[in-house]
Amino acid sequence: MVPSRSRSKIGSPPKIRASASASTHDHLIIAVGVIVALVLFAWQARMLWFTQDDAYISYRYARNALAGYGLVFNPWERVEGYTNFLWVIWLVLAGLLRVDLDLAAKVLGVLSGGGMIVLSALLGRAVWRAVSPGSRFAPWAGVFGAVLLAANGSLAYWTVSGLETAFFGFWITLSLWLWLRRSPLVIATLALAAMTRPEGMLIWIVLVLGEWWIGDGPRTAARLFGAVVLLLTPFALFKLLYYGSLLPNPFYAKTGLAWEYFQSGLAYAWAFLSQYGLWGVSLLLVVAASIILRGRWRIVPLLWLVFAVYVVGVGGDVLRPNRFFVPLLVPFVIASLGAVAWGIGRIAKKTRGYGIAALGLAGWCFLSWYLPRSLLDSTRALELGLTTKMTTVAGKLRATDPRPFTLAASTIGKIGYELPGHRIIDMLGLVDSTVARHPESIPGNVSSWKERNFNATYVLSQDPDYILFSTGHKPSAPAERALILHEKFRRDYYTILFPIPGRSLAVHKRRGGYAGGDSVWPSIEPAQLLNAAYNYIAGRQEADSAILAMQKLKALGIHDYSVPDAFIAERHYDAGRLEVALAYADSALAIDSMSISALLVRGAALHQLGDTVAAEVAWNRIRRLAPWLAPGP
Repeated sequence: MVPSRSRSKIGSPPKIRASASASTHDHLIIAVGVIVALVLFAWQARMLWFTQDDAYISYRYARNALAGYGLVFNPWERVEGYTNFLWVIWLVLAGLLRVDLDLAAKVLGVLSGGGMIVLSALLGRAVWRAVSPGSRFAPWAGVFGAVLLAANGSLAYWTVSGLETAFFGFWITLSLWLWLRRSPLVIATLALAAMTRPEGMLIWIVLVLGEWWIGDGPRTAARLFGAVVLLLTPFALFKLLYYGSLLPNPFYAKTGLAWEYFQSGLAYAWAFLSQYGLWGVSLLLVVAASIILRGRWRIVPLLWLVFAVYVVGVGGDVLRPNRFFVPLLVPFVIASLGAVAWGIGRIAKKTRGYGIAALGLAGWCFLSWYLPRSLLDSTRALELGLTTKMTTVAGKLRATDPRPFTLAASTIGKIGYELPGHRIIDMLGLVDSTVARHPESIPGNVSSWKERNFNATYVLSQDPDYILFSTGHKPSAPAERALILHEKFRRDYYTILFPIPGRSLAVHKRRGGYAGGDSVWPSIEPAQLLNAAYNYIAGRQEADSAILAMQKLKALGIHDYSVPDAFIAERHYDAGRLEVALAYADSALAIDSMSISALLVRGAALHQLGDTVAAEVAWNRIRRLAPWLAPGP
């Protein structure tokens, strides 16, 4: 039974230090629990081992700095295309020590995740003691705090991703711990958090306001504010002098005030709550904790709630699963434990409520591990597929084109890292200030992509030697769909194919010498129909629906575009309708004599129809354009 106590004791300032009466038994419980949690965490991290494509953006910045170009993605282009300055600096230091950048990122990520787990155990025990003084359950609350975090697959996922997510989370958690202890070291950790990610500024402001409202008053708040400003001033001056802006370029590329951002933010938050928050029950616990907890402890739930509102407001994150919520996992867990402690303290007056609490928390640990498993595995598989594909494309391009060519792409991480010395034009604007800050607008040009900014006119004005869509043929991102509408893209680029097991990779190559105009189709409909057609055949089904979508695209009257005819030719060839396939292939070649897809269909169809001489003419044409695709002589 928990001794009865007055409500006022909940409001007493927390003392987060081991009391003189703390038993060795309690310390042993915490120690063993943390070890178990760390083993679980390490096992999950090993099972999820991978590298996120976006991590290679930071790696390229670090490698260019090591090569003497400075903190740039493309040499001589000063754009702050990363949002993790301190993380990039760590990578540069690792590179100076000749440590592999990916290994250095993963090691620091795992150590940061482990640090969050240890702090979660300490905070879990402390919040239970603050709410239920004298309770023998406090060390077990610390164990559950650690295990809840370790069971969270998203934490393990992002610690080995190569990104700064857990590193940022560690600085936030340590700052919270130090703030609760009234330690002056919180000044340094808050500055480090702000230098790791821009959202660190939000954490700093919340803790400053908390110091004013529920802490030691306005004077201490002013000192905390001023001290962090002093530490961050050199950082701000560097950004202004080197990049010309305080805000990183991705801020302009990813955020907005449109209704779609708010909708996607709500969906993003619900995905987190449904996987790790017991379908919203934990949100109720956090809200309750903001009312129940007193004194400095109230900052814990308020910090998470403010950050959650921010995440919803910016539209969540394009990277799944739950990346934006991982850095604030500890406040989420600790606030929930505080609310449970308060409730159990009242139940235990009449019943043995600790068994109920233990059973419920154990169930929460299990569900936090079980519910997101399929999402984590599928997302990881997709990411591994993407980075493998980009590595393959980069290798094929290097092997077939020895020039220092320029590539425009909508997914720039791995392929940019694999093409050092080549200029990469980011069509989404993450590392390109023109696209990010001067976007175009086309009514109806929306998709599931969070990066909605594009400037197709600017991209085409740079005359990239190659343009790469993230999914090959299909224009998925708004930036890719916008290109389809441009006459210059349709006339000055043709599609080359690189065969890989099971399919071919499509890359758009510049012909060169185009001197015509660049009229823009007045609606987004052509790109939508093209996207729909490729979606229909994604599973090698619904070929008739795909053909119908391309027929509708042809009917729009874009007479300089050979893709619809070549696409329909391929579908008929796959169905064995050789004469029809040949007719559409000839139609495509009448529009564009460099349509490789049409030439492949023509050569194969003629060969099967017995006209080997005409088939050889098609093969010879392919040998000049893409010799790796043609059959041997």
